[in-house]
Amino acid sequence: MSNSFPELSFFIVDLILSFLILIFTLRILLSMSGASGNNPITQTIIKISRPIRYILLFVPNISRFELSSFLIIFICHFFNIYAQSLLLGTDIVYEQIIIFAFKSSIFSLLNVLTIIFIVLAISSWFVQSRQINTNPALDIVYQISNPILYYIKRIIPTSVGVIDFSVIIALVLIHFLQNFINIIL
Repeated sequence: MSNSFPELSFFIVDLILSFLILIFTLRILLSMSGASGNNPITQTIIKISRPIRYILLFVPNISRFELSSFLIIFICHFFNIYAQSLLLGTDIVYEQIIIFAFKSSIFSLLNVLTIIFIVLAISSWFVQSRQINTNPALDIVYQISNPILYYIKRIIPTSVGVIDFSVIIALVLIHFLQNFINIIL
């Protein structure tokens, strides 16, 4: 019973940090894809992340990539891993925590992209045309995935009749990229 308070506090901290990681990951993907600011979900993400992002205004963006948002994701992963190490009583090696936090930050982006592509594939069974879509969440899925799928379709002819394999190719590329990052880091 004596260990329940640290576990509960870690759970709450982990929940808050995971929420921030998701918000800032979506913010990066929305800015990279040039998503519309008229979407209510996009507006909510911007409103939630704006106060925290003001802390890192001195960090420049790299083209459309919000480096300050990525740095916040990295800091959240760093504190999460550090808190886990303290709770478990393991040795804290800052170099390993930094490398693992960097790798986890990249994986956050890739995992959200994976979820977006899976949602896109499933939604294609129900919504046949983007013009018919009135769901703001699916609109964000389309806006984030279309620039990536556009490049895949330009390089590889992916349509066989009415079947489009570009989403499968994107998922395979994301999986390959995750394995490559696991090897080098």
